[in-house]
Amino acid sequence: MIGADIETARTMARDLSTFEFSALEPAAAELCTKLIETVIDPSFPGAIIPNVDATGDLRLILAAPTMTAWRRLSPVLRAFAGPTLTSFDGLLEPLSHGDPVVEIVMHSQPAATGVMRLPTKNRLSALRALLQARDMLGRAPNLQRAAPEPTSWLLARFQDYLNVGRRDAATDILARIKSELRLDSLNLKFLEVQLLATFSDWTGIVGLPGFANLCLARRSPAVTALLLEALYRVHLADPFDAGDASETRPLYEAAVRPFAQPMLSLPAPMTLKEGGWRIYGLESWIAPSRTDIALALVNRQDVLGWISHRLPAAVPAAGLAPEPTPLDSARSALVQVDAVESVDAVAAALAALAKLTSEELARLRGAEPFRSTLQVTDQLAEIDLPTSWTEWLAKTADPSFTTALDIARKGKDEWTIEAGAGDPVAVQALASALDHAQSNALATERTGQALPFLVAWLQRDPDFPRSAMTPIYASLLTLFALGPARGRGTYDSSQILVSALLTAGLDVKAYKALIADIEELAGDGFGVDMVYWVLEITEEFMRASAPDVDARESFLHGVLAHIAPIYARLTSLQRAAMGRLAQELGWTLQSLGISAGIGEPDDFSSRIQGLRIAIYSLTEAASRQAKAAIEEIAPTAIVDCNADHGGTARLRALAENADLFVMTWLSAKHAATDFIREHRANRPLLYAQGRGFSSILRAIEDHLS
Repeated sequence: MIGADIETARTMARDLSTFEFSALEPAAAELCTKLIETVIDPSFPGAIIPNVDATGDLRLILAAPTMTAWRRLSPVLRAFAGPTLTSFDGLLEPLSHGDPVVEIVMHSQPAATGVMRLPTKNRLSALRALLQARDMLGRAPNLQRAAPEPTSWLLARFQDYLNVGRRDAATDILARIKSELRLDSLNLKFLEVQLLATFSDWTGIVGLPGFANLCLARRSPAVTALLLEALYRVHLADPFDAGDASETRPLYEAAVRPFAQPMLSLPAPMTLKEGGWRIYGLESWIAPSRTDIALALVNRQDVLGWISHRLPAAVPAAGLAPEPTPLDSARSALVQVDAVESVDAVAAALAALAKLTSEELARLRGAEPFRSTLQVTDQLAEIDLPTSWTEWLAKTADPSFTTALDIARKGKDEWTIEAGAGDPVAVQALASALDHAQSNALATERTGQALPFLVAWLQRDPDFPRSAMTPIYASLLTLFALGPARGRGTYDSSQILVSALLTAGLDVKAYKALIADIEELAGDGFGVDMVYWVLEITEEFMRASAPDVDARESFLHGVLAHIAPIYARLTSLQRAAMGRLAQELGWTLQSLGISAGIGEPDDFSSRIQGLRIAIYSLTEAASRQAKAAIEEIAPTAIVDCNADHGGTARLRALAENADLFVMTWLSAKHAATDFIREHRANRPLLYAQGRGFSSILRAIEDHLS
């Protein structure tokens, strides 16, 4: 099969079937028609396309989507229909433009092509031999099939895409996890909640089928925080922001409280946001008997707003409460484990159980609901669960720590970041733990796999990026560059660390070290799939101040020079992005060794022609550059840029009428994004992962692909 997907291949096959083989004898024409089926045959590594020229001679065009497919296809065709029957000697041969069949084939952007010429006397024998080759390849096992990826790797990649706002890519991972039955339906729903919350799609969360069941199920604290935030944003945000107590209270009681009450346990989730705290406040207002909530809301006036003046006084229980016995503490800890899916809750339960006598432990094992919960804690009793990233990194060298990635995925939401990020001792301890983990192969492997979770944890810092944390950002970026995860593709989260380091500020030595890490990440000969990543990093450097201008100039020139050898293989949008960057740097493509007009045509320009495309970004220079690049390859496209800070009539018109709407995820206002989503309905809404114009072009290309 050739083409980006099965639908593209089917379109090509339909177009090719319109060409007649009336100049051939009926038997040969029938065999040619069967060979066209290779275009859509997923088991065939390429395609064999018959082509009758103006003189009536028959030749076969050979095409493969990758060089790997060509290496599989070429020797088989040579064995079945080599020089004894045809002209084919197994070598590549470029196709000459001008022939309509060739133009259709080149539309698929094949990585390798060849031509097989058939003499008239051996024509039928050669065609029959090629059909036998097709049948043989269809039955052959695919020895190039990739090994199955562990679920933990897929979840790490899912987090990686969420870190940078690649919604479509994250959705694809979620669909794969679901289709391959990797997780149960409840955990799939929790991942969907995480995805929707990342893009502030609170209406989507509340509208999920089975939302009420999610509020009752055993959840992680992070999911609880997201569900509460969604309830607040959908039902209460408007009247609460207006200070309308007469409307807010009945709305809470009717639309929110039935769902929220099962989730209002303590301690409150570490990641609880403003809306969640306000729901706790409303519950305390309506139910003064919940003195535990009232005590938890002390010193939360900054997020509670006007509701803080209506709360009952937080009065501790009269008298001194009796000190709980070790058995009582263990019971409470086990109840928490049963109610909440939390690493810290399990760690606390294990610590409480360790203080019991053998008789007390036997009493717990003999009674429900503790018997079932103890079966869970028994499995983790020998692990000594970590309660911070420093402890997690210290355990990564232990072969028995097989749940490392699962704990890292939960720890990113449960382990505190604010206090440690401002403490030089804690920062140094974490940096030392990262350095120590790199001295052990197993620890390095596990840390490399957990990098997206570490980056997500760092982004929870309200002051991210902060200069005190630059040693951590730099150590993680070095792991991205040199760690074993690099062999499975560069994580997009590395872009976040590059931006954080440039924003926080670097001295000359650190700046040059950052450039070295990026060059290591990119490699000496990166491929087309990394071009957008490289261009986005380049834009980050151009936006940030440079402590060493010469080093930046050399780095940027080197990046574009590395792209030059593969320029002809870039898509039209990638070529437009590179041209714009070179122009902004004051260079020309010719100065990089690129000839004018080079590059194979693709269908992106034709698919964009005539479309109305809206771009929303507060980085207006990026919007303008993206507009110019799109109009360069598709002059009939209408591109509108917008940077309004809230819902305006113009922004509404764009949301309702644009064929494609691109929103820069890192450079947008929440009020505007919510407004756009509300008026966009089911029309395509694309999220660009960076602030630059190459991110905008990438979002459009990913959608069209």
